Formats: sequence, structure tokens, C-alpha cells
Amino acid sequence: MITGVSRYLLLDGAQIENLPVRLYSLDDNPVVEWLYHTTPYQAVFDVGPTLVVLRANSGLEQAFMDHWQHNAGLVIESDAPMQLLAEHLRSLIHVRVTGDASMLFRYYDPRIMRHWLPAQSSAEKDHLMGPISRVRLPPREGEEEQWIVREHDRQNAQPYAERPWLSLDEQQLQQLNQGKLEMFDRQLLEHVRLYFPDCLSQRTTAEQQEWAVQCREGAARYGYSAPNEVARWSALVAEHGTTFPIAPDHQAYIEIIQQPTLNAAQRLDALLVELHRHWLLTDKESFS
Repeated sequence: MITGVSRYLLLDGAQIENLPVRLYSLDDNPVVEWLYHTTPYQAVFDVGPTLVVLRANSGLEQAFMDHWQHNAGLVIESDAPMQLLAEHLRSLIHVRVTGDASMLFRYYDPRIMRHWLPAQSSAEKDHLMGPISRVRLPPREGEEEQWIVREHDRQNAQPYAERPWLSLDEQQLQQLNQGKLEMFDRQLLEHVRLYFPDCLSQRTTAEQQEWAVQCREGAARYGYSAPNEVARWSALVAEHGTTFPIAPDHQAYIEIIQQPTLNAAQRLDALLVELHRHWLLTDKESFS
């Protein structure tokens, strides 16, 4: 039994490939609780959340800070025995939503946690944290790390039950969706930096994030929301700006978008063909 305040990693097996092997390669004798154990999900325990004691200056700590802290887990502290902490964390792996349906809840993803616990009232936050003393949120660009702190004494741990004790309303689900959009935009920016670096090179971090939002929302207005669709649409926005396709010199693209004989996928293909034609014309003009 661990006494005093102890520090743990709560890792996301869905984000860390072959987590069990990785754990034992980074720590010879890790102290681990697989949170899907003793639940209906235990057959896929390795892609669920995992609680592991964090030893200072260990290879595991270094791997977390270097590779996983932004999307694959959390640092948490607790003054409770590990088994009690694990029981409470296990009780949060699923939630009830509208219609009394149940769904898995990936609260251990920092992008989701950032939009969940901090939005609660002080009393509700303490209740949700139970035996958790503090939760670390990783730093975002230009910011420092944050800690979500339990404000009062240790709360009771909740037991796991097949019918979740925790419920989320529509407003909370909307808040959590913001975390998914941030992840989507981050991946979009990585794509644009790789293939269209000049588009973002003179923009600040905040301006790049705003560019991603405008690109994503612009694509959605024309029926494109899947990651591969928005990535392809980003080529058009990288070339023609976030006003695309409503500027006066975008008429050729507007005609394609308004073509009734084309479905959405065919329109996107045709838009990119037109973009390539534009590039060829631009190259010819630069050499004339």
C-alpha cells in the first residue's frame, strides 16, 4: 500500500501502441492497474486506461513527457491507497447520456479532460475527483502546465457498476466535443505545415489555429467534414486564402461547386483539378 501523496500516470492504451510491452521496457517492475479489468471490456484491456505508479526520473516519466503527455494520458496525484484510486477511476470509464444510453468516456485524454473537470463547480469537481488530489494538464503552446486541484478533503471513491453513476447532458457533450475539434485542427495544421509550409510560415500560433478553424468550417459549409476531405480542401485554402471560394477571382471554383450533375466527392476532385490547372498557369506566367 502506498501512503502519503503519490504520483501516477493514467495512460491511454488506445493512443500508445502495444502499451503492456512499452511499460515493461521502460520500468523493470511497474506497479500497474488495468482499468478495464473486472469490467465487460476486459478482453481489450490493453487499449483501455491504465494506472501506473510514476517513479521520478524514470524512463517511463521521460517517455511520457517526450511523447505522450499531450494526447495519451495524464499525471495525477492522490493521497488514497492505489486500489481505492483505481476503483474510482474505473467507475468513470463509461457514462450515461440522453436516453439513458451508455458510452465509453475517455476522460484520461488530456484534450477531453481540459474541457470537462475545469468547467464544473467547486463542489461537483471535488465529488468527481473523489480520492484524486490533483490532475495535471499539459502546457499548450505559449502557456504553462496547469493543475486541477481538489479543494477539500478526500471524497468518497465511487465503485464501478455496469450502469454508470456519472451522466453527461447535451451541454457537457458539446463542451467535450471542443476537445475533439482541437485535435482535428492540430492534425490539420501538421498536414498543412508538411505540404504547404509557406501558407503558415508568417503566422503566429494563434493565427495558425484560427486559420485551421476557418478552413475546417469553410469545408463543412460545402459538405466536407471527414479528415481526408478537409485535408484535401486545405490545399485550396492554402492557395487562395480563407475567403475561398467566395472571392471574385474564385468564379471557376464556384461553377464547379454549383454543378448539379456532380456529387460531393466528384466536386472535390474537380476543384483540385482546377487548382492544379491554376498552378500550371501560374508557373507558365512566371517563366514567360
